[in-house]
Amino acid sequence: MTHASEQPFRPQAVTYSIPQIVDFALKGILRVPRFQRSFVWDEEDVRDLFDSVWRGFPIGTLLLWRSDADAETVSFGPLAIAAPERTDALWVVDGQQRITSMVGVLNSRYRDVDRRFDLYFDLRKGRFANASGRSIPPTWIPLHEAVETRSLLSWLRDHSADLEPEDFDAADELGGVLRDYQVPAYIVVGNDDRLLRNIFDRVNSAGKPIGRADVFHALFASDTEPGSPQTVVQSLSRLGFGRVDPDRVVQSLLALRGGNIQRDLHDEFSEGEDPAVWYDRTEQAMALAIGFLRKQGIPHLRLVPSTLPLPVLAAYFHLHPDPSPWAQRLLARWLWRGWVHGFGRRGQTPALRQAIYYINPKKMQPELAPSEDQAALSLLKAVSNEESFSLRLDPFRTESSPARLALIALASLGPMDRDGNHVDLAAQFEEYGEKAISELVTNRRGQLGARGLWPYRTARPTGRENSDVLRSHAISGQAAAYLSEGKLDEFVQERAKDIDTLTYRFVTARLESKSPARPSIASLVVEDEEV
Repeated sequence: MTHASEQPFRPQAVTYSIPQIVDFALKGILRVPRFQRSFVWDEEDVRDLFDSVWRGFPIGTLLLWRSDADAETVSFGPLAIAAPERTDALWVVDGQQRITSMVGVLNSRYRDVDRRFDLYFDLRKGRFANASGRSIPPTWIPLHEAVETRSLLSWLRDHSADLEPEDFDAADELGGVLRDYQVPAYIVVGNDDRLLRNIFDRVNSAGKPIGRADVFHALFASDTEPGSPQTVVQSLSRLGFGRVDPDRVVQSLLALRGGNIQRDLHDEFSEGEDPAVWYDRTEQAMALAIGFLRKQGIPHLRLVPSTLPLPVLAAYFHLHPDPSPWAQRLLARWLWRGWVHGFGRRGQTPALRQAIYYINPKKMQPELAPSEDQAALSLLKAVSNEESFSLRLDPFRTESSPARLALIALASLGPMDRDGNHVDLAAQFEEYGEKAISELVTNRRGQLGARGLWPYRTARPTGRENSDVLRSHAISGQAAAYLSEGKLDEFVQERAKDIDTLTYRFVTARLESKSPARPSIASLVVEDEEV
């Protein structure tokens, strides 16, 4: 019998930078079990890996096993690495192809071992390319030269005659991305090698799960039909707010129909129902939800701290397309409190399911849905109304909720370009994606005071611009003085303090922690009966 106190080994969640992973491999910390397959990726796979890193896409989680290892020659595909005996080796259960690609591409000694590792970045076109026997243009930088600051500067110096200012910026950005990108990993600890084999078997038998949106598309629509998650995504993208995750579309559709959004999809529509009608309704409701987010000062999906509220807002606006200002205020409180304190303690899926229940509890029975005030109040009661909060803004990670709250606060200042024109932030994100979160100072991507919404692909601020322009980017007079004098550390520190204060005041004002949670006055008024 297993007692409750006998807890099983649970993996430790960590993150590693790409240079750390390469260093671990070269030092023999990373090991490959004998039953792992050889390196099977082709040139395109390797290019896609680094393109995902460049774009900030997830590249999957590594699964590692910490255990003893003898001195041996470790083989990462075609790469042979002499490894000493260790008591803290990390055996690669899942992730060999990714790790081999990183080591082969980013270490100069291996570029001639295999042509798949001879990878370059085209500074002019912003894309990756293999040599493949062709002559290399002077604006193609080998990736192994870009990962370390010293080698990057040396390469730029040697090729300066062939490069434009924009090329230097692109190379600097590439180096920052390669150094700063974080790869998630789980580390399993234990002395039983059967544990490793058990985990390995489960990982490799699980397969690639099909998304809920993919299931819906396969069941109810074809590429030529008007109703599908993809058609909704495409239509919403015309709003200039970004591309919504298709799975959020499916969750929104189920939320509009009411009930448990985790239900089986196969019997969702009855005979005679047209799914395209519901996708059309979903599109309209999500467009209203996006409009509501914009009213909250959020210019683009890339600044949304969490997209969990999207299906909730879609269901709410489907049932209440024109809610009163008071109901919208209650809804806004729920939104901001959820982003700051979390939408639930049991995880996102239970929180989302419960939130939908508060708004539209029964499938296809909208008459049972509560009023717009009661629905908003129920949502509000499910999140914390604590006045105090802390936001971790150091290190600054653009994908984190605290960082996005800080960026929304910066957006509230109405950022201007150096000529005093207001920046179209939505257009910046549509054109440049994550790059629109620009670096005001180079080589400090992880520092709050160095990041902001200064227009991408324009000269960085010098501190001598118009004071109104500088203030619109949270650059105070003191910070501007530091910047103009070249005191970059002092500038970053001073501006970080100002942004921290700005964010705290901005968020506090929207939490409305001391405001009463009640229905609108109008809903409480009861008219006299006619005599």
